[in-house]
Amino acid sequence: MNPFLAAAQAEREALLAFKRDLHAHPELSFQERRTTARILEALAPLELEILPLGMDTGVAALLTGGLPGPTVALRGDIDAIAQQEPPGPLSSQVPGVMHGCGHDFHTTCLLGAARLLHARRSALRGRVLFLFQPAEEVTQGAAAMLAHGLWDKAGGKPAALFGLHNRPQLPAGHVAVVEGPIMAGKTHFSITLHGRAGHGGSPHKCTDVILTGAALVEAIQTIVSRSNDPLAPLVCSVLSIHSGAEENFVPDVLTMTGSIRYHRPDSLEVAMRRLGELTEHISAAHGCTSSLSFQPQVPVTYNSPALTAVARRSAAAVAGGDRVDSSLPDMGSEDFAVFGQEVPAFFYWLGTGTPAPWHAVDFTTDDSLLPLGAALLAQSAAEALDALC
Repeated sequence: MNPFLAAAQAEREALLAFKRDLHAHPELSFQERRTTARILEALAPLELEILPLGMDTGVAALLTGGLPGPTVALRGDIDAIAQQEPPGPLSSQVPGVMHGCGHDFHTTCLLGAARLLHARRSALRGRVLFLFQPAEEVTQGAAAMLAHGLWDKAGGKPAALFGLHNRPQLPAGHVAVVEGPIMAGKTHFSITLHGRAGHGGSPHKCTDVILTGAALVEAIQTIVSRSNDPLAPLVCSVLSIHSGAEENFVPDVLTMTGSIRYHRPDSLEVAMRRLGELTEHISAAHGCTSSLSFQPQVPVTYNSPALTAVARRSAAAVAGGDRVDSSLPDMGSEDFAVFGQEVPAFFYWLGTGTPAPWHAVDFTTDDSLLPLGAALLAQSAAEALDALC
C-alpha cells in the first residue's frame, strides 16, 4: 500500500470525527469563523507557520521541509450553502445551512494531508503551503486571499498548486485526471427593458416589456444552437425575471439575469456579442429601450499540461492505475480557477459514487474515502516537489 495512504488509513477515525463536526456546524461564505477556529485548533500540534492573512475567515499555513526546494500549494474550500438538510443524527445543526457540496470533506482531506506531510517533513524537498479557502460558493474567496497579499506573505508564488473536489458521478475511489479545461468559466449578465405602462385591457396603448422579455428569452436560446461552435462547450441561461405587481397593469420595467458558462474564450466573446445584438434589436422591434451589463465571476478552471504527468502518477500511486479516469469536463464553475491564473494548477475529481448531486438536500459524501483524499493531496505535493527539484 502507498505509504501516505497507509498513514492516512491510520488517521481514519480522527478524520471522520473532524469532518462530522464540520458537517454539524456549517457556515456560509465569509462567515466561517467557527470552521476557521477548528482548523487552527487542529493544526496547532503541527510545526507550521500560520500566515497573517488579515481576514476574518480562512487559513494559510506553511510547512518547511528538511531539504531545500520550491514551494507547492494545496487548497481546500471551507464554506457551506444556504440549504435545509433533512433532520438526522449526522445532519446540520444550523437551520437553513448545510454542507451540500462537500466542502467539509475537502477541508478534512487537506487537514489530513497536512498531518501526513508533517510526519515526513524531514524528507520534503521544499515547502508546502496549505490553503483553507473561504467563500468558494460565492466564487470570491480565492480573490480575497490574493487581495490580502497571500503570495507575498508566503514568500512568493508557489511553483504548483493542487486541489480536489468530490464527484458523485464517478465510481467511489476513482480519480479523474483531466488535462486542460475541467470546469467552466462564468460571467453573469443583467438586462433591463423599459417600455410604457398601461391598462391590461388596452394593450395597444402600452409597450409591453413582458412580451418583449419573452421574445428575448426565446432568442437567447439560439446563441448556443446557432452562433457557437457546436464542439465548444457553452451554456447561456436566463435564471431570473422580475416584472409587474398587479394583474390589471402592463408594467413598464422588466429585469432579467443569467449566466454564461464556457470553456473557450472565443465562446464567451460570441455569447457576449450576440446577447448585445439580440437585446438591442429585439427590444427596439417591440418599441422598448434596453440596457445590458456583464459581471465576470471566475475564469475557466484549467489543469496545467505541465502538471498532468505528476497528477497522473500521484493518482495512480494512491488510488491504483485502474482507478485513474479521464472524465469529460463539467460546466460548473470553481474559484480554484482564480489561483490557476496566477500559478500552474491541477484540480482532481475524487469519485464518491453517491446518488445525490451537489447542492441537493440529500447530498452526501462517502466518508470512507477521506484517507484516500488526504493521501492524494499529500502524494501530489511530495511528487511535485521531487519533480521540480
